[in-house]
Amino acid sequence: MRTRHTLLACLALSATLGLGACGFTPMYANTQTADTLSDFTIVTGEERVDFLLQQALMDAMNARQGDGRYELRTQTEQNSIAQGIGADALVQRYTIELDVRYQVFQTGAVDPVLTGRARGSASYDLSTSPYAALSSEQDAEERAAQMAADRITTQLLRFIQTADGA
Repeated sequence: MRTRHTLLACLALSATLGLGACGFTPMYANTQTADTLSDFTIVTGEERVDFLLQQALMDAMNARQGDGRYELRTQTEQNSIAQGIGADALVQRYTIELDVRYQVFQTGAVDPVLTGRARGSASYDLSTSPYAALSSEQDAEERAAQMAADRITTQLLRFIQTADGA
């Protein structure tokens, strides 16, 4: 038993050293890279899901006072898809799919420096109560927007690291 623990400890140590030797660094290890995210101005549409996406992006990027060198522009498309049909042949479950296309511009530039796409989806059960059904749908929209914002943030971090040569 003791040999097994020693072997696992040695394996974990060698994996850690191996990652360091290959030049691996976590995205958030370089605080300058993470700080660059707060330099983004975020421009979204006017629908409720656009507002939810903008709030999730601002939170993830710490870009509440974003007036820096980049502008993130998004276009969203939301679909609601019937998933589960009950024994009474009525839809019982829906999935909200959010497709976000985005472009990143340097301030004052005409051509984007990055274009991309991110998706988010979330499911909800349809209740017989109208209030519960609406609340469930809105919660699913918020979760889908959060998922898309997380994916966009990850893609932006990768872009910043590549652009800065970090």
